[in-house]
Amino acid sequence: MNYPLFIAKRYLLARRKQAIIYVISLVSVVGVIVGVAALIVVLALMTGFQEQIQSKIFAANAHLTIFSGWSGRPIEKSGDAAARIAALAPVEAAAPVVYEKGMATSRLNPAGAPILIKGVDPGADRQVTEVGAQIAGGIGILASAGAGGRDRAVLGKELALQLGVGPGDVVRLIIAQANISPLMVVPRSREFEVAGIAEAGFYDYDSSRVYVPIEAARRFIGLRDDESSAIEARVRRPDRVQEAAQAVQQALGEGFYVNDLIRMNRTFFSALRFEKLGMSIAIGLIVVVAALNIVSILILMVMEKVRDIGVLLAMGATAGGIRRVFIYQGLSIAVIGTLLGTVLGVGLAWALDRYRLVTLPVDVYFIPYVPFHVRVSDVIGVAVLTIAVSLVATLYPSWRAARLDPSEALRYE
Repeated sequence: MNYPLFIAKRYLLARRKQAIIYVISLVSVVGVIVGVAALIVVLALMTGFQEQIQSKIFAANAHLTIFSGWSGRPIEKSGDAAARIAALAPVEAAAPVVYEKGMATSRLNPAGAPILIKGVDPGADRQVTEVGAQIAGGIGILASAGAGGRDRAVLGKELALQLGVGPGDVVRLIIAQANISPLMVVPRSREFEVAGIAEAGFYDYDSSRVYVPIEAARRFIGLRDDESSAIEARVRRPDRVQEAAQAVQQALGEGFYVNDLIRMNRTFFSALRFEKLGMSIAIGLIVVVAALNIVSILILMVMEKVRDIGVLLAMGATAGGIRRVFIYQGLSIAVIGTLLGTVLGVGLAWALDRYRLVTLPVDVYFIPYVPFHVRVSDVIGVAVLTIAVSLVATLYPSWRAARLDPSEALRYE
């Protein structure tokens, strides 16, 4: 062990006659521990929140949604168009769908709730989305007719609770299109039997989605058998969904408009990234405060060890060696605090995520609890940042110590 490191260790662990220095050193270590742990937990929170919501969005929707290039018009010969899209290199599967906004009412809730009706092909949809995994019995339960020949529907969990219905019950779906009779004009409506409940784990979907067979949706809305509102597609590389969207758009030309999940939720994802950055900066200030503690302890140590520094310089120690003594001391505080803070932060984030200790109102935050996902890159980044800031904090005190004149230091000793 070289003498700067040996002396730094002795100074850091000395207790007798320097009790105040020992206490301040301990407080500095605790400050680094708290700063590192807090920053890791916050980064895990924001990462988990972002990944959880993104996974819910990706599970309940197709990666790409292709609309007619003419705004508001349905896609004609949608089956042929879906086959053409599925044959493209970036696409794994594609299927036509029908969308329509409306209201759903039940006997227990005649006031109803706003909904988005989605007509799907039960056989093809399981290759395009993961909605089938969210339904007991799978999306295939829509293929068969209900009692009395009624078409069947799958409701989101929160919507079913709001309407007070379950499998086997009947709901009435209402859309803005009108049925015109000689006596009156009334909104078009139709009864569906509830076949099952879908639980996406995302409140915005669970409270508004109604899935029906695509043939029933076409009849209800008034589309021909080969028409659809859009075509949904699943890409082979979800991590490159935007590149796939551009490739599909170029292949299809101006007759279609291709949208992807990232673009459709761009504002939402941008807000999450901005929140993560803002929270990281705010909590990162704790690390800066801990670094200021390191500055104070080193300055105090230099003032306390003037005689020792003078003796070392008189014995032939170099200015660089004296400088390294205090740099090593500050880095020791930083490294010990960073290691303990990392263990504390990762352990706390794991416990909070494992036992779901922080719950949320789903109608506000979309998910029922706060997830904490620790990324190795985040942990490494926090550790490197903490040690770098601490290293900078040691430069001034160590420079002052190295500039002491040995004769002046020993004059009054």
